[in-house]
Amino acid sequence: MVGLHTTGQLHAQSERSDSLLNGLKEAVSLEDQTNYLNGLSAYYQQNFPDTAYYYAQRAVNTADKATYQEGLAQAYLNLAIGFSHYSRYNFDSLSYYLSRTLGIYQAVPDSSKMAQAYFTVSKACYQSNYYPLALQYGQKASEILEKQGNKPMLASTLSVLCEVHHRLGNNGLAVNRGIKALRLYDELQNEPRQAAIYNTLGSANYDLKIYDRAKEYLLFAMEIAEKYSLTSELSDAYINMGEVLQQLKDFEGALEYFRKSLSINRLSNDEVRISRTYFNIGKTFIMQGENEQALNLLEESLELSKEYGRLNLQARASLEMGRAYFNMNELDQAYTYLNQSTNAAKKLGSSAILKDCYLNLANYYNQTGNLEEALVHFKLYDIEKERFYERESAQRATELETEYELNKKDAQISLLQQDKEIQSLQSKERRLVNYGLMVGMVLLAGLGMVFFSKYRLKIHANKKLEKQKESINQQKLKIERQRDEIITKSKQLEENSKDIKDSIMYAKRLQTSLLPDKSQLKRIFPDSFVFFKPKDIVSGDFYWLHEMDDKVIIAALDCTGHGVPGAFMTVLANSILNQLVLENKVNTPNVILSQMDSRIQQALHQHYPENNNTDGLDMAVCIIDHDTQEVCYSGAQMNAYYFDDDDTLMQFQADRYAIGGAQITDKYFTNKCVPVERGNMVYLASDGFQDQFGGPKDKKFMRNRFRELLTCLHTHTTAEQYQVIQETFTGWRGNQIQTDDIMVIGIRM
Repeated sequence: MVGLHTTGQLHAQSERSDSLLNGLKEAVSLEDQTNYLNGLSAYYQQNFPDTAYYYAQRAVNTADKATYQEGLAQAYLNLAIGFSHYSRYNFDSLSYYLSRTLGIYQAVPDSSKMAQAYFTVSKACYQSNYYPLALQYGQKASEILEKQGNKPMLASTLSVLCEVHHRLGNNGLAVNRGIKALRLYDELQNEPRQAAIYNTLGSANYDLKIYDRAKEYLLFAMEIAEKYSLTSELSDAYINMGEVLQQLKDFEGALEYFRKSLSINRLSNDEVRISRTYFNIGKTFIMQGENEQALNLLEESLELSKEYGRLNLQARASLEMGRAYFNMNELDQAYTYLNQSTNAAKKLGSSAILKDCYLNLANYYNQTGNLEEALVHFKLYDIEKERFYERESAQRATELETEYELNKKDAQISLLQQDKEIQSLQSKERRLVNYGLMVGMVLLAGLGMVFFSKYRLKIHANKKLEKQKESINQQKLKIERQRDEIITKSKQLEENSKDIKDSIMYAKRLQTSLLPDKSQLKRIFPDSFVFFKPKDIVSGDFYWLHEMDDKVIIAALDCTGHGVPGAFMTVLANSILNQLVLENKVNTPNVILSQMDSRIQQALHQHYPENNNTDGLDMAVCIIDHDTQEVCYSGAQMNAYYFDDDDTLMQFQADRYAIGGAQITDKYFTNKCVPVERGNMVYLASDGFQDQFGGPKDKKFMRNRFRELLTCLHTHTTAEQYQVIQETFTGWRGNQIQTDDIMVIGIRM
């Protein structure tokens, strides 16, 4: 989904679509045209199903003309996948086009591609929440792949089946498929793929109420995810671990894991996982009796789950909202959300959610005095509960039946062995009657052989023990060497870390030296303040000051990124500003911005088409005339604020262009000049304060709240303003990580 992609990913995807379209234009043969059309259909499948459908239909027509069976099969498969998507879902059409694909592969025959087709449609159905179909096609794929011995594809198919069985509540079967997939990935030495399976196994054991085992699996998932930087799997592991602790009533521990997940998801802008995290935090609040605090989070979760078509989460979020409103005695609202949850659970065919819906609706009707409906819904609850446990029992019965059949076969083998032993004993008895005289000799010989055998076994055991002892000693030496290596590497890492930190601290001193001296700002504007708080040791935000005659130029800049990358940009921007104003005597705000834009592009070689560098900065420039009290402003995506004679907060509106980046060629920056009465405040600020997550609902501070803060503060002394801004930021952020560099400049005219 588009909301989950980074700018780099979107750029790469855009290049991919352009490449396919150009290839389609240049393709001469009908076979090549079909291949490009199929590629475009696959490219648009996830985010734009209608466009994908259009290209798949064109591929069918083109392949038909060319009698190109391979391309026709792929086009039919793309159509089948399209009809598995929730916005175009049609079981008959999906089945029809999949059968057309399989018919072509059967005629060849090509069982590998048949298995691939089954797997692809199974995965698409799973992603669109159509679990029964995902199960049906996934099982067919696994049967073919097992016969072929195709371990990589079989492992992938079993991973999907593990997840599907878990979503359907078949947790015993989910564990079975997951363990098989883990063994295959062990054989294939593909550890990263195991993280997602461990997550599902942890979640399945959570559903089975085997909490200790669930925690073990989730810790394995975290270890692998951290080792290979798998952010999605790490986020899922945190959420799943939070759910386990939630069930064990360790609410603080649960919230800690949920917030860890939320931090990861916000950095990657993964709104699907954000919605799941909001749901779990909201549910935890309800379990703690904080119903009102839970509602906002659950509402956010519900909206996101609707936006991304997550029906399971819709059902669960609506159910928890119904519970919260019921606890608050807002019964009409409770009824609305419980009904929504019931409808979603029916679509899913989820007895686990449906039984809870009926129980809560029964409580609602009982509370409102409608005893007849209460009894009906209690009965529906009993039916769904029985159905839920019947399904679990049937699953366990199937597993027990399989175990019984195996035990039965073992018993039959044992009986046959016993029968053979009886016949053998009878034969021996006859021989003993006939050769009674030889018994003593045989026994003596046998005893001799036994003693000799025991003697040889003892010697062999002693040798084996000696070898084991030697092996243990070697392993001990190896472990000691590894320990010494680890200690040495640890010391090296500490030294490297110290060197890096020292370098960054030195960079901080250099960057600080570029900033205007605070005494200079205080000398020019005695009643002023700068709230400057880098996210990391060094910053991508900085301000610049220059006095000329009766005028002062002050600029605020917010460079791309933060930390070391942002700091590099600040050095470049500072150097260019010095050249423009101090050497070239440029003293008009919009001209400064235009020249900055041009020189940043030149410095970073952004004019060359092959250069994908889009770095730049947001910037606000004010020239303040002491004599006329006039403020002239120009801004590149960074607003400034001032108070007029009526103590009303006014805004200098920035132009929509950033400084740097060659995507937009016709940039035009405008000047805005206004008189500001002596004693009134002027503010410049980067967007870091407004974008900080926190507060009771874990949301951004936002621009309107920032404007309200300035309105409340502007009559106070600048020392008091600085103190309140600092306390407000700290209080809003709470336990959250700082999102970006922060800079707020306040000047009293």
